[in-house]
Amino acid sequence: MKRTVLFLFLALLMVNFSRQSFMQAAGAKILFEIRPEVNYVTHLYTLAGLGFSDEEYTAKYGNTLSKAAVDTLQKYKEHLIFGQGEGGMLAGTFFFMISAETFANADSLQKVMDKYQEMAKRYNSPDDVMNIAKAISKVYVDNYDNYLNTVYPQAKKDMEERQNQLRQKMMENPVVKDWERVTGYTWRRGDYHWLLYRAGAKGPSYNNLNENTNTVYYNQYLDYQLAMFSHEFGIFLMQDSIDSIVEEMKEYTRSLDSKKDLTYVPWSAFESMACWYNCKIAGKETEDYRNFGDADVKTFCQIFDSLSNKGITDPAELYRKGIMEYLKHI
Repeated sequence: MKRTVLFLFLALLMVNFSRQSFMQAAGAKILFEIRPEVNYVTHLYTLAGLGFSDEEYTAKYGNTLSKAAVDTLQKYKEHLIFGQGEGGMLAGTFFFMISAETFANADSLQKVMDKYQEMAKRYNSPDDVMNIAKAISKVYVDNYDNYLNTVYPQAKKDMEERQNQLRQKMMENPVVKDWERVTGYTWRRGDYHWLLYRAGAKGPSYNNLNENTNTVYYNQYLDYQLAMFSHEFGIFLMQDSIDSIVEEMKEYTRSLDSKKDLTYVPWSAFESMACWYNCKIAGKETEDYRNFGDADVKTFCQIFDSLSNKGITDPAELYRKGIMEYLKHI
């Protein structure tokens, strides 16, 4: 098993271990939460420039992380960064799993790291990967208590006003019912959780941590943020039927004899499908549709319109046939 695949597998195994607890009845609530863990991870990713950036935040809190710590994270940057459905071999652990965990202090964080190390050993991770993971773990553990004391109290205060605003706005939006209506799928995973974070104004904001939890930068343009909340819920709702096709299509696009890199297409199609459904729910072009240029949303939405007009309504079938149609024209 390739090392990248191994660590992503470990990440999924750890994050989804309590799957059954999410399989609850319908009537889910949309919850906006503020927790230190995801804020700590985005703090580190931002100050070390690991695909996140925030000049205002760095100017304010840059001195809370030593140069040695930044240098260590930068040294292993290729293992930690992620985006557009792809990621370094350790991104699953050090961004996604840590963000989804709960730990009160550095000692409890160390126990979490020890648990990951033991699991990696059981799956025979190579020594060089283990050594890199240990070096990164040390940065995470050594700086956590200082973060809790000097950064998080103010960061939490900054986010609370937006948290209350979002709660009020979401009371007016029947996101779950709308998506169930347009897809024909049923949501069975209980409450849907948004974890707000303070660092990293620029970066991959919407990141799925498990089957009903997502992350978001707290202070985005409100209309865009509300559209993206719906967009991401749709991704969650559809992923059981589409994730396996995503992987199949990744392999298929890699096998094609083309001068263009087509590996973006499966990601692009899924994001575009969420935009397409979002527009149907809203009855107009939504902010995600206007802001997902990298995904070639306009082209994909035209394809989905055409397929839908031919009577194809199942999201998984639309996704697969949409990709095959798209590939004919590029």
